[in-house]
Amino acid sequence: MTTVAVPVSWQADLTASARRLSAVVAVGLAAGAAIGGVGGRLAMLVLRLTSSDSLHGLESDDGFVMGQVSGSTLFLIMLTGALGVVGALFYFAVRGWIPAGSRAAWTGVFGAAVGGAGVVHPDGIDFNMLEPLWLAVAFFVALPAAYGVTMSVLVERALRRDAQGRPAGGRAWIVGLIPLIALAIAGTTGLVVLVLLAGAWWLRRSLPQVAALWRSTALVWAGRVALLAFTVWSGWLLVRDATQIL
Repeated sequence: MTTVAVPVSWQADLTASARRLSAVVAVGLAAGAAIGGVGGRLAMLVLRLTSSDSLHGLESDDGFVMGQVSGSTLFLIMLTGALGVVGALFYFAVRGWIPAGSRAAWTGVFGAAVGGAGVVHPDGIDFNMLEPLWLAVAFFVALPAAYGVTMSVLVERALRRDAQGRPAGGRAWIVGLIPLIALAIAGTTGLVVLVLLAGAWWLRRSLPQVAALWRSTALVWAGRVALLAFTVWSGWLLVRDATQIL
């Protein structure tokens, strides 16, 4: 007896996709805000205490006054939360290229290399006057690495729960989409991300062969090579700048 697959309506498919997306966005927002925002401010507090008192009141490279907790701290948490969402969406898009058993480790290394290269640089105050310099470098390499590992683990857990039919009760998942909509309203980048997500869903729904191509062996290996190359290049930039600083 042959079993005929019942087509899934576009409404049901859209709801299921939006529910998974909601989980990814919520994880990215929480991990980015907690590790990048709160963790970053705590790291700066430690470095402020270990550095010269002459730095008190000076403006950091990111525009925050050292030694003060103000409205700029809330802005930092919001900014890192938004970056966390973008990072989680990127991970969601490429996770199929990464072996399941090494996703957390790879994301941690990727975060350390790319995030560290983006933050650690030999110009300005942060990595010239803060003491000890090695601790400053270590903090801002460890933080994006911690974000990568935490985000990956939590995203995978959320997706497993969804696959097992145990998503958040009722329509609570809709709340997870609010940050994504806010990003789209706030700027062009967020709007582009939203359009890309809608386009990806439409392609998967209308042209399943495109989704199959995304998961094909050739593209998976090409994606792995590209991710590895970008990680190595970012790592080289990080080592170069850290060597100049130290």
